[in-house]
Amino acid sequence: MRKSATVLMLTATLSGILTGCGHKQDAASNPPMSAKDTVFGDDIRALEKAKTVQETLNKDKANTDKAIDASSDTKLPVSTD
Repeated sequence: MRKSATVLMLTATLSGILTGCGHKQDAASNPPMSAKDTVFGDDIRALEKAKTVQETLNKDKANTDKAIDASSDTKLPVSTD
């Protein structure tokens, strides 16, 4: 009696394990998780914000460079000392 109960428990355990391993999920019903929903979400948002700030700085620098170029186009008197 004891052996048959052990065999029955072992069989049930193995069938449960094999059933779990063979389960395939439908990709359409379970879309992949967004990276922002993981533990890396804060880092990803910080990186996106840093990129936005860098783009703003690059635009400001380009405008400053244009203003400098425009002001340096005027001819300054040359000293003949």
